Amino acid sequence: MGQQSSVRALERGLDIIQLLNRHNGLTVTQVGQLTDLPRPTAFRLLRTLESLGFLFRDKQDKKYRLTLQVRTLSHGYDQEEWIPKVARPIMVDLCKKILWPLALGTVNGAHILVRETTDEISPFAIRRYRGGLKIPLLSTASGSAFLAFSEPHHREELIEFALAEDKEALSSVGSNIELYRRSLEAVRNDGYACMRVIGPDHNALAFPILVQGQVFATISARFYTTAMTLQKAVERYADDMRETADKMGREISGWKESLPDAV
Repeated sequence: MGQQSSVRALERGLDIIQLLNRHNGLTVTQVGQLTDLPRPTAFRLLRTLESLGFLFRDKQDKKYRLTLQVRTLSHGYDQEEWIPKVARPIMVDLCKKILWPLALGTVNGAHILVRETTDEISPFAIRRYRGGLKIPLLSTASGSAFLAFSEPHHREELIEFALAEDKEALSSVGSNIELYRRSLEAVRNDGYACMRVIGPDHNALAFPILVQGQVFATISARFYTTAMTLQKAVERYADDMRETADKMGREISGWKESLPDAV
């Protein structure tokens, strides 16, 4: 494909994303009609965007809809604003209080994208991580916290997308789809997710950050198993982490409302 046709394909793909953002699902035929594209071309572009995680095809009505992956297109803008101005100071305050390293995460396709950490100021961070790390959606406390508080159709969409990328994502941690769905119900009832992470050998405790009633991100802390059990972590730190998540949600909401055009 030549440079000119590649650029044209990109333009058409962005046009389709904007189009779907204005409609609650469209069929291949409808996309072709609204973009003046031949049906085969519209189908090819839709399948490409689907393979990249920006769309999914609803099995019920055969319509294509946007996934939460489209939010990653604005992450660069977000990073310049809400993370350093709102989230980072709140995370630092909590880290100084509990000392354990914290991570801020947002959904990114089949993963949680770690946007910020306090590893550099935590005396207990033996392994120091920085923003930009991707961790699995289906086998982490942050992923469970995000999914448990997502709208049901978004939750199923994300689970389906993650399993399509890695069919062994649940079986590798000794679970299956039914057990996993029940575990998410428990997480929603508890208000937090906790999990033993075998590879790095640590325990993780994660809370959802809700902005205007919708899950926006997660905040998590990790504790090395030799120093802190999950039960002790919950007993000692759950209240502080819940208060921090609530405060962050309120302040992010206020920041968004203060923008000239609400995001």
